[in-house]
Amino acid sequence: MTSETLPCWDLSDLYAAVDDPKILADVEASQQRAIDFETQYKGTIAADSLTATHLLQALQAYEALLAADYLPQSYAQLHYSTDTADAARGALLQRTREFSSAVSTHLVFFDLEIGQIPLAVYERIADAAMLSPYRHYLDRERLMAAHSLSEPEERILVETANSRGRAFARLATEVNTRARFPISLDGQVLEKSQSEILVLLYDADRDVRRKAAAAISAGLQVNSHVCTYIYNTLLHEKDVLDRLRHYAQPETSRHLANELDGAIVDTVSDVCAANFATVARYYRLKGKILGIDDLMHYDRYAPMRGQASAIPFAEARRLVLDAFGDFHPELAQMADRFFTNNWIDAALGAAKQGGAYCAAVTPDHHPYVFMNYTGKPRDVMTLAHELGHGVHDVLAANNHLLDYHPVLPMAETASTFAEMLVFDRLLGELTDPGEKLALLCSKVEDTFATVFRQISMYRFEQQAHRARRDEGELSTERFSALWQQNMQAMFGDSLRLGEEHADWWLYIPHIVDVPFYVYAYAFGELLVLALYARYQQEGQGFVERYFRLLSAGGSRTPADLLGELGLDITDRAFWQGGCDLIAARVSAAESLAAGTGAITSR
Repeated sequence: MTSETLPCWDLSDLYAAVDDPKILADVEASQQRAIDFETQYKGTIAADSLTATHLLQALQAYEALLAADYLPQSYAQLHYSTDTADAARGALLQRTREFSSAVSTHLVFFDLEIGQIPLAVYERIADAAMLSPYRHYLDRERLMAAHSLSEPEERILVETANSRGRAFARLATEVNTRARFPISLDGQVLEKSQSEILVLLYDADRDVRRKAAAAISAGLQVNSHVCTYIYNTLLHEKDVLDRLRHYAQPETSRHLANELDGAIVDTVSDVCAANFATVARYYRLKGKILGIDDLMHYDRYAPMRGQASAIPFAEARRLVLDAFGDFHPELAQMADRFFTNNWIDAALGAAKQGGAYCAAVTPDHHPYVFMNYTGKPRDVMTLAHELGHGVHDVLAANNHLLDYHPVLPMAETASTFAEMLVFDRLLGELTDPGEKLALLCSKVEDTFATVFRQISMYRFEQQAHRARRDEGELSTERFSALWQQNMQAMFGDSLRLGEEHADWWLYIPHIVDVPFYVYAYAFGELLVLALYARYQQEGQGFVERYFRLLSAGGSRTPADLLGELGLDITDRAFWQGGCDLIAARVSAAESLAAGTGAITSR
């Protein structure tokens, strides 16, 4: 990396600092408004006398309450993620969560009563023009109501959330971000953070990669007991809640939240698993290019042509905005606001949370992009990915808060599409066939990580949850065996996952924070391959429909939104088509490798 100063976001449009008195004033005001809301509307929604006007007034008041409650929470979470070791930030995060739970106890009744509106009453008022913007939300809440508990029970769950699963998830984050991984390089023993050590898996030197993998495994094993206990506890809590709420399978609640039929997700999973041979085919090619007979897990991301030069953040900005501008000037203009207004935090930090995300607050407030920029080409793709989320949020801001956020599978659409735009831009700027091969292989590997690896993780989660329910508390070794089995299935005999890799499930945040989140990545990537093919066929004629898709936010189900584009997500052939396009990229890599003489003879 160069000595350039990486951007840190400006959160002053939320609050001035951790000790800003306005934070306490806002949360106290939210509590009082929640009490007033409960007093005014409780018992009036699930009533024979309900009118469309009264329900609309309640919905608008509810929205305003939620929007006010989100601001302190958002500030605390954003501020905490850039330094998880700062006690003041952690304390503020906990405090805002506790206040939010207190607010929520007064709001629990509302969604419950929506589900309890007498059918005859609902049929009488639901088609009223004034309620049309809220119809999707109302219908969804009535579906969810089948799994609701009584109001007193729901209030207890809300009040205890910060001392149950949410607390354990926070502990997992802090354990992982504070972990240090000693590694011996150039005669010196260095301590790396999780983000820093993971970067070394992309090093051109195989010995560095091997040492990094060993360091990761050793570091994870130090905390394996506490992380295993956390995961066992979260799985048991979900088992209890699923039983109380009458969810048939561990993943059922996620499908319902994603507004997807479980059969569709099963189809995506099965189609991906049926195409694992594409992964093995590629890694056999990579072994030949690298001249390595025994590819190991630490060779997965080995660069094709030595260590790539660091890409300054300023150059990453140019590449992303140029690629977005090629699609449509408006896309570049929306993304540029994130740079000019300090909505991005890309600087590295010793206790900064790993990974990347885009946080959308409310439709009336801009999103924030979080990442750890190390200058790698994949960081440029990550920047594009998160800005894709950001643009999606900006376009969806015309929706009310209750329909603002797209469901998870649709949330990955704009981000993955943005990556595709930047990839094509980068590929078009290269003239050297060897460099093109390196970039193509990098993209293939990223696609594998997004599609096949996420489905392997999804299958691991399914088996882990079921094993916890059938066998009781599981050992680290039991979880690790399930992890290794599912991960190795993706590679076949083309690459061997050493025993030290078996514990690498311990640092995966999604399985802790949002169970079964991961299949959304595969869904989004395969969907975007289809959308991108449409764009390449139709050119600018596609742009307006694409913007309209993103602008819908969470106002319609994925099946309805995609049906308007002529896509049938229930059809197995649709998902196979996406896998075929991935296989075509592998074929292109094979042709480039043969044409450039990149394959090493042995």
